[in-house]
Amino acid sequence: MSDYDDMIARADAEQADGRFKEASIDYGRALAIGGPQDRYCRHMRGVCARRVGLQRLDKADRHPEQRSSFLDQAARWLTKSEANLDSALEGAEDGERGRIRLEQALTEESLARYLEMSGGDSRRRVSEAERHRHEATALSGRPPR
Repeated sequence: MSDYDDMIARADAEQADGRFKEASIDYGRALAIGGPQDRYCRHMRGVCARRVGLQRLDKADRHPEQRSSFLDQAARWLTKSEANLDSALEGAEDGERGRIRLEQALTEESLARYLEMSGGDSRRRVSEAERHRHEATALSGRPPR
């Protein structure tokens, strides 16, 4: 097994164990090496970054004395999620494209939550989430859940 494959296997195990920050970093390390699973790594890195962002939003709720710091961290992680998922979408086949669009919808919903917690207007993010879900449904041929 190559360093590239080892790094992906390690990231997959970390992600499965709920260690999303570590997994995101290791998917990034695999991307730095480069190989045939780069789109998968960008996809999973986007998923993991969103999960870290959600953890930071939850911490902002639980620790009002550090709310601003945790909201800033959440924004950075959610932005990373958005960028990695956008990158993973490039050149993806329909089935994979549908899965990525669903992940993008979840990221948009997370960004909407961030905006609401920050006192911003979340309507555009909610609208984008709906658009992504609609496209995912069209690509998969299944009704939305």
